[in-house]
Amino acid sequence: MAMKDWADFVVGQFIGGGAFFLGMALCLLGCFLKFLFSQSKIQSIARVTMLVGIVLVVLSACPFSFWVYGVFFALLAWAALRANTGLWRGKKTGGLLLLLLLAQSLLMMRAEVLHRTAPKIPFATSDTLFVIGDSLSIGADSPGKNWPELLGDLARLRVRNLSFGGAKVASSLDSALNINHDDVLVILELGGNDLLGGTSVPKFRDDLEKMLGLICGPHRHVAMIELPLPPFYNRFGKVQRELAKSHGVTLIPKRYLAKVICTPGATVDGLHLSGAGHALFAHALFEMLTQAQ
Repeated sequence: MAMKDWADFVVGQFIGGGAFFLGMALCLLGCFLKFLFSQSKIQSIARVTMLVGIVLVVLSACPFSFWVYGVFFALLAWAALRANTGLWRGKKTGGLLLLLLLAQSLLMMRAEVLHRTAPKIPFATSDTLFVIGDSLSIGADSPGKNWPELLGDLARLRVRNLSFGGAKVASSLDSALNINHDDVLVILELGGNDLLGGTSVPKFRDDLEKMLGLICGPHRHVAMIELPLPPFYNRFGKVQRELAKSHGVTLIPKRYLAKVICTPGATVDGLHLSGAGHALFAHALFEMLTQAQ
């Protein structure tokens, strides 16, 4: 694998959230090594292992609440600072600490696994696909089609692509008004320009709440593409997950878009999709549609 391919793979693991699981595993491994072995060399290895794990967890930007991270890191800090007396040395406190840390870690990993599972996007009664998005949803290598058009071909749906370059959630609210009938499938691909363009998290929440209020309806099938998150942008993902749940919107896990972006030849500039990238993403979404049939 070429150096650039390795770099793309590593970036994909962070923005797609995969690095979170490796980080959690390293944190737990370091903790158990520290409690089970007294040799100074292994103690040093344990501390380094835990530190690397913490860095991976933080940089993976999984959108948990601050209190969830707070409990996990508090337990981990307690484990790191304790003397080497633990589960196998007759100390109940050490054993309880390990069990609490393990339980918290498993709960966090389970929650993230559920947000990485391929969803089923219902569309059986739909005859039209509406897409509201930014530049990731338009353009392809000429004469290729973009992913909304390719998805429409695969699912035999008419397509109305309301995306435009530079779109933010607020600037796309008028586009939502063009969805003027029910029994349609709506896919929302927005937020990247908000995240990178300085939109505050409260404003992003307000704008997305307005958007979902406009496009959601009792007979509409709405799906939203989760944002691949750079480090320290957890709160944007948290907003998406909370609002998707409250509005009954199907959330498409960020790992799918992240995987396409980081696939060699799938972008023209490291971000915007090439013809191959549009095709990859369209097929990934089509599999979610067919699973719901």
